Amino acid sequence: MNFDDTRMLLGAVERAYTPSTTLVDVFFPNIQVFSTAIVDMEFRKGSRLMAPFVVPGGKGINMARTGSTIRSYRAPLMRPKRIIEPADILIRGFGESEYSTKTPEQRAAEIRGRDLSELIDMCVRRQEWMAAQLLLNGEYDVEGLADDGSKAHVDTISFPDFTNKTTLSGSGTWDNASADIIADLDEVSQKIRREAGMVPTMAICSSNVAKYIINNEKLRQYMLIPSRDNMALMSIQPQFVRPELLRVGYVSALSLEIYAYDGGYKNDKGEFVPYIPDDYIIVGIPGRGKRLFGAITQVEADGQYHTYDNAYVPKVLADAENDHTSLTMSSRCVLCPEFLDDWAVIKVK
Repeated sequence: MNFDDTRMLLGAVERAYTPSTTLVDVFFPNIQVFSTAIVDMEFRKGSRLMAPFVVPGGKGINMARTGSTIRSYRAPLMRPKRIIEPADILIRGFGESEYSTKTPEQRAAEIRGRDLSELIDMCVRRQEWMAAQLLLNGEYDVEGLADDGSKAHVDTISFPDFTNKTTLSGSGTWDNASADIIADLDEVSQKIRREAGMVPTMAICSSNVAKYIINNEKLRQYMLIPSRDNMALMSIQPQFVRPELLRVGYVSALSLEIYAYDGGYKNDKGEFVPYIPDDYIIVGIPGRGKRLFGAITQVEADGQYHTYDNAYVPKVLADAENDHTSLTMSSRCVLCPEFLDDWAVIKVK
């Protein structure tokens, strides 16, 4: 396989492993790739208009249609890069036998394959970050890095009509063992059901919120009294699904699965930052949002411009003067909800 050819690498991209991304997988699973760098985002709020009565013989009443909002964005560009230098391939690599007979060319090909996968992972983690910011705040900022390392604000992707946010206070905060957690979940679930016309079946919270749920006094009282009615209401049986994902339980009365998500990323200081900060829980309808990818146009080794309508587009360039090659992974992605009434956020403390 030629690891320096964009078209050959695009085939490898299709088979590359992507990291676990709970928020993207649950709330933004649908993918649409555009043939231009400009993507069209369309979203709307639900409507529950009721048909009017008319007097006998009366004419029909014109009813306004529920409109949608369409915005055109130049999808923000992600472009991480890796360089291979002679020092990377002249000595044995990680996990390689001390008596290995691999050639520098073979090592370069292996490094290129690992870099391909890891650069895609970086782009996918950024998508997960965008999903978290959109779900929690109704917007996310795009800050670009210049070649000199300086950071500049590029754009804000905002959905100002998203208003399903609740902040608890006083004795109702969930760190209070007597808080009525079921009532709070029922309230936001009812709001989503009324506005979206569907049942929210998924709740994803931070790790400390899961502890509040498990240690809640009212829920424990339900659990301590073995009865058919209590079991029909809910069950709390914490169990890890993946290292970063804990299934907390199921509220049968609301058809609501509750998960604690401890996924995160490393910031510029090398510190771990969870996607969902402490004291937040997201309740929503899964499977409705979209990831919109714009086309990538780039100059390649032949000196010509090439455009690719793919989610992830690699490019390899050789610098003969400095004796190194570089692999760049480009991706233009923006996240868009289907309906702004599909989810709600509770800050529990």
